[in-house]
Amino acid sequence: MRGRGPRRARGAASRGCTEFQGPHALTSLALLALAFILCSAPARAAEAPDSSTSLHPSPPTWPRVTDSPHPLFGRGDLWFAAGSVAAVSLATRLDLWAEDEAPENNGPIARDVSGAAERLGNPLYVVPVFLALRGVDALTRRSDRAASLVRIADGAVAAGAAATLVKLAVGRARPFQAPRDQDVILPFSGNAAFPSGHTALAFGLAAAIDKETTARWVPWVVYPAAGLVGWSRVRDGKHWMSDVVAGAALGYWSARKAVAFARRKKADAP
Repeated sequence: MRGRGPRRARGAASRGCTEFQGPHALTSLALLALAFILCSAPARAAEAPDSSTSLHPSPPTWPRVTDSPHPLFGRGDLWFAAGSVAAVSLATRLDLWAEDEAPENNGPIARDVSGAAERLGNPLYVVPVFLALRGVDALTRRSDRAASLVRIADGAVAAGAAATLVKLAVGRARPFQAPRDQDVILPFSGNAAFPSGHTALAFGLAAAIDKETTARWVPWVVYPAAGLVGWSRVRDGKHWMSDVVAGAALGYWSARKAVAFARRKKADAP
């Protein structure tokens, strides 16, 4: 009996170490992938070249283009809003089904992927990556890429801020606060389920990167990664499915508008 105790303890400690390292290893890989995308994808630079500075000009893979002179808001936004409302309404009908299915995704791989995905929508992990990349661009005198990173950050901030304002005003209870009842809505009560802030930030970041780059492979990477963030919020019981759909739509729209506004403001500057 005495010989078995230490082995059991060591086994439990080993399992605990494995469970602890899994999400963190996946998070590191995901953040490195984000840094790779931001550093390697051809970017759209809105500012005009300045011959009076000693900064290195953009290479041919970072073309200097400007947005088309269309209004910042138009009929397309109305269609997007209508489609978003329809998608959220449909997702609301699937909220209870998703709540029932969430515990089924509880294997080790699902837990590790969910833990890593949650961090991709967490400012505590995303912001340091931006600061590090911004510092690298400053040291290497890459004003074009630094400006692009600032616009991407603007889009992500706009997405997160929009989601925060809406969720505080709506006051929807989370699944663990009101099991089997997705209709608990108490405005300005402190409940903060609708929309999902993690998902809004993730899709806002994806949309901003997509708008600031020209590489065709970027959307096939950033949007599925953002989708994993939304899936993790439902799997972990933090949000209803409709929260995630609303967060994705709001984050995507807010970020693209913020980036477009920043680019126009820079292009119009003397």
